[in-house]
Amino acid sequence: METRLNLFSFDGLCQEEGSRPVPRAARVSASGPRPVVVHVNGLLHQFEGRGRDRTDPFAPLPERVQLVACARYEGLGKLLKVCRYDSPAAGAGRREISHYEGRYELRVLEARTGRLLGTHRMVARTSAICTPFVERGADTKEFEPPGDTVFRDILGPYTRGEKP
Repeated sequence: METRLNLFSFDGLCQEEGSRPVPRAARVSASGPRPVVVHVNGLLHQFEGRGRDRTDPFAPLPERVQLVACARYEGLGKLLKVCRYDSPAAGAGRREISHYEGRYELRVLEARTGRLLGTHRMVARTSAICTPFVERGADTKEFEPPGDTVFRDILGPYTRGEKP
């Protein structure tokens, strides 16, 4: 029995133990738009796109997907900001939250064949702000996954058909 193609059908391309192509995926077109699905650390990342337009290459219908981008966390980058909080409650103490860049490797693959089209290094965020209040707790190190803007900058040439 053949399973229906959906956006999760493409996560096998991002597996650490070796990528599994999706032979039923659309062929890569000579020009754009080339719809892409993005997996961050093995989880599907849906782009918001411009409105809810399904022709947006970053929010594709499964049968139109041509490319898969796999973002894998590689570690903390530079320290962006340390936020210090003093609790007004007696004996509650102090808490620090250190905000770091999150560094990722992004591989762009042809969905149908699994052919590697490009590899990029990226930083998830380059600035941080301290929130006015936090819950009590242990000191922590925080980072965020890349947002739509970072992905659009890197993947734009692929989706427009400017890169192989």
